[in-house]
Amino acid sequence: MKNKFLLGVLALVLMVGSFFAGIYFERQKIKKEVLNQNSQISPTPQTSPTQQKLTVVEVTDGDTLKLSDSKVFRLYGVNAPEKNEPYFKESVEFTKSLVLNKEITFEQEEKYREDKFGRLLGYVFVDEKHLNLELVKAGLAKVVLYEKRAKIKYQDELLGAENEAKIKKIGIWSL
Repeated sequence: MKNKFLLGVLALVLMVGSFFAGIYFERQKIKKEVLNQNSQISPTPQTSPTQQKLTVVEVTDGDTLKLSDSKVFRLYGVNAPEKNEPYFKESVEFTKSLVLNKEITFEQEEKYREDKFGRLLGYVFVDEKHLNLELVKAGLAKVVLYEKRAKIKYQDELLGAENEAKIKKIGIWSL
């Protein structure tokens, strides 16, 4: 009787131990996959965990750039006019004037590093200017936020710039 009880307790301990070990190893597997994905996304050795430098070789539209490593970069948190929309050409020219054939530094959000089209996502800096913010200030892009996502890094600055452009009726806000 005593042996059956001990055998039952041992079996229970093994089952509980196996359950928690499974959880632990599954978490380690997920961490490893995330690290592998992040290293595949990174176009160059990083200057910091979220900052990278490359040259812009083409401006597709006001918020989309082609980089010297052939990857496509989409400005995060903003949306510039699309073709056949008012201020499309102005947003493209504005972006070209700031970044075309120049080395940029870009930062990426930890969670949202790539969109569903495989484009890198983030914030672009050139000559101490923040491109995402400059487009919004000039009235050539709207701020885009997603309700269910956490606050983005430059959200307050972007929303402030958008509000100012709306008040001044600049660019897309003049329509």
